[in-house]
Amino acid sequence: MECVYIDNQSPVNGPLLRSHVLSENCLNPVPPFTLEIAGIVDRRGLVPYTSVPVFRDTNTEWPFFDKDLSAETLDFGILQSTMNGSLSNHNSGTNSVVHSAGTSPGFAAACNTNSNIVLNYNSIGSAPIRDPEGKPYVVTPSPRPLLFEMPSNKNCLLVDSPLFGIGSGGVLRVTLCAADLDEARTLYDHLAPICAIMTALTAATPIVKGYLTDRDCYWDVQCSAVDDRSAQERGIVPLTTAKGTLLKSRFGSIDTYLGPGPTSDDMSFHPEFNDCQYTYDSNSYWKMKNGGVDHLLSQHVARLFIRDLHYASAKMIGDTASVVGAKPRKTDGQEHFKRFLGCNRQNVCLYPPNTRAGSGWEIEFMSLEVQLTDAENAAFITFIVLLSRVIISYRLNLYLPISLMDQNMSRAQKINAAKEQLFYFRRDLFSGRDGKSSSSGRISRRGNGNNRHTAHSPGSPGDREAFHHPLSNGSPDTAEYVELTVDEILNGSKKYRVTGILNIIMSFLPTMRLEYDVEQELRRQLWLVKKRASGRLCTLAIWMRNFVQNHPEYRHDSVVSPSINYDMLRAMNDIEEGRVKAPEFLG
Repeated sequence: MECVYIDNQSPVNGPLLRSHVLSENCLNPVPPFTLEIAGIVDRRGLVPYTSVPVFRDTNTEWPFFDKDLSAETLDFGILQSTMNGSLSNHNSGTNSVVHSAGTSPGFAAACNTNSNIVLNYNSIGSAPIRDPEGKPYVVTPSPRPLLFEMPSNKNCLLVDSPLFGIGSGGVLRVTLCAADLDEARTLYDHLAPICAIMTALTAATPIVKGYLTDRDCYWDVQCSAVDDRSAQERGIVPLTTAKGTLLKSRFGSIDTYLGPGPTSDDMSFHPEFNDCQYTYDSNSYWKMKNGGVDHLLSQHVARLFIRDLHYASAKMIGDTASVVGAKPRKTDGQEHFKRFLGCNRQNVCLYPPNTRAGSGWEIEFMSLEVQLTDAENAAFITFIVLLSRVIISYRLNLYLPISLMDQNMSRAQKINAAKEQLFYFRRDLFSGRDGKSSSSGRISRRGNGNNRHTAHSPGSPGDREAFHHPLSNGSPDTAEYVELTVDEILNGSKKYRVTGILNIIMSFLPTMRLEYDVEQELRRQLWLVKKRASGRLCTLAIWMRNFVQNHPEYRHDSVVSPSINYDMLRAMNDIEEGRVKAPEFLG
């Protein structure tokens, strides 16, 4: 069956989107939105192309090839001209640092500060070594693997517009307020390891471009569709003008933990947790460091400044001379920095106080997919808010090496991951804050073949062996990290001596001294999370798959025809408005 993605739309391949699938009419005409789309395309040098694996059903054409786009259709002219250009110039006009966990000791000759540098570290997580004159020392960079490949349309769908990322990702954002910077750092660090678990639990995107796909979530598609890294930043060609090689899209999972503040007595953080390679701007780092900001927070902000803004209005940066009729206006840079942070979205984001709005430190949790009903959305928001309170009140320790978090995020997007996948997680959440641990520091792997890691699509986060440390196996009774199901992580496991996050939250509720009816409502919301984690209630993605595969017009060829799509949307609308019950995923 031929799948028509959008019927009777305006001509495609317009000047802004440059998409062979979407017309310009799909684009929101609001200037900030169009400017961000244009900025992504212009900065990358070509439209970001993303491949999405197709679900193979009994009658699916195999090998499968996208009929809308192909390798011949895609315009790689700019990229090819870049790759065919001169590869001899390795000097960069900017200052950047590549932090590589586990860099071998040793020094090469000092280099000029105006060249691209890879700094040696005297220990993981420590500040870069500098000589008395302020010049950084360098070590010879090791050959890096190819970080980008031409998107293949074999057994994959191709999407060719940032609109598939910015305009299509149904992200449910939860913004949390922190009392101070120390609390904000704690929430940022300890909410990050739960991101993949919540992505699997809220999976809601099994269909892309009218086909069933081989994943249930949209995270990788969204991250890759807005990947604006240039060929130099992706490691295809040697660095000439770029600040450095960037391993992830500006939308993706976090690169580094913030760690506790310098005055905190929390000893649960270890530099080894930041075990992935990332690049940051050295000028920004030393400006903050010399201003009294600690190493980890300076590195976090400097990592943001390795990227640039897609757009900025003249009024926002205080340039009123170019705005006709504009009055002179003083700016303290807060709006400008907020816009800059908005162009660097990760699964957990840290926002500083805004003195004009009167807001304090904020943490934004970004890994939930929007659910069908208000009740589901409210339940997951309630869970995240209560978890944040439990982390602060009970001083929970959820630290997990970032390399394992990246693997978890890959597993979370697989079909029915909430029920079938295993995720790395800390076994004992109550130890480690005093610097002591009841665990061996090893990982207990359960050897499930379904958890073999599948590489992420180009531009999205992934666990590449070249940048991550192998960790040894250990006994599940003593290991610090254990492979667990979502059910075991949230509801607990006696076998693996895991308390269960929901059990901790339930024990915390009485201490809040809420009104009886309020507490009962919270328990009802947490019941939905509990049942979905246990597998007794399915995710929205599984409900959608089952609806399509049981539809009388479905030919088991992975195609979701317009009539099937219409019937599914009608059914979803009836469920959302309460006319039809859906006990399989709502209870």
